[in-house]
Amino acid sequence: MPVSFHVGILPNRPISDFVDWIALADELGFGGVWVADSQSVFRDAFMALTLFADRTKNMELATGVTNIITRHPAVLAHSFATLDELSGGRAVLGIGIGDSAIYNIGHKPSKLKRLEEVIGVLRLLMAGECAHYDGQDIKVSWPPRKIPIVIACTGPRSLQMAGRVADGVLFQVGSDPSLVRYAKKNIEIGAREAGRSLSDIKLYQRLACAVSDDREQIRNEAKGYASVAAGTIYTGIPKEDIPEDLWEDLRIMKEQYDYQQHGSMDAKQADFITDRILDAVAIAGTPEEAVPRFKELVELGVENFVLPIATKEPDAIIRSLAEQVLPKLN
Repeated sequence: MPVSFHVGILPNRPISDFVDWIALADELGFGGVWVADSQSVFRDAFMALTLFADRTKNMELATGVTNIITRHPAVLAHSFATLDELSGGRAVLGIGIGDSAIYNIGHKPSKLKRLEEVIGVLRLLMAGECAHYDGQDIKVSWPPRKIPIVIACTGPRSLQMAGRVADGVLFQVGSDPSLVRYAKKNIEIGAREAGRSLSDIKLYQRLACAVSDDREQIRNEAKGYASVAAGTIYTGIPKEDIPEDLWEDLRIMKEQYDYQQHGSMDAKQADFITDRILDAVAIAGTPEEAVPRFKELVELGVENFVLPIATKEPDAIIRSLAEQVLPKLN
């Protein structure tokens, strides 16, 4: 299959600012748009996806990602049924244990066992069937079709769980090939436990990315989202699977993390993104530098890249990726 780029969105500015960029990405052949769902720091993900559904024709429309603590499964099923109906069958339910949406209201992420249970409930609801949840029978009466469920994960247990039960896996482990091999190994373990293979699961790699001819500027702008990815890697991947010198840099950065500045280019934690971290968690630099780094990951079997673009001029990066990078990968 051909390599596909998807846009990742952190809606930390007015939603109207994003609409033209996403329409451009659709015109240029991007495979999807994934919108972060974090009520305390971003604009509403579902309002954004509704606007994007109206301005696009082909892209998948996904949460990147939602969670089961701030969103009850009946609410999620209802929202995705509506989005799917509106978009002509392009909705994708991206879900995880929770990160900034959870920490900013003083809660802890959900347990993996609970997430797996709720995914079973969501499948029933989105098939128009009755589900038993927390002692109550619940139902959504009008889902149009089976909506794919993609689980976001980084740690070994979550990767294995996703391999067992998900339609797709959105893994965020950085751009270091050794960490991509780690992710695929654990997804495959879970898939085998369920009598499946990797070919049964759609793999998406979420990867901090920014490309421009102005190398220094774009690497600095990339550090905001790179801090998100770096924090996820530090807390999710076992220490023994992270290169020793990288782990120490990640530890120092994570100690400075402020979830109220999650994903911002101006976040204080961005100042602690060293070149070692940036090159391990992101592809950031010129288009000529990006091509061989993407090729490394494609050779490992990655075909779908979800690229959160949280820079000053996202449209310029979208165009550069579509015109200067993607054609050299297919």
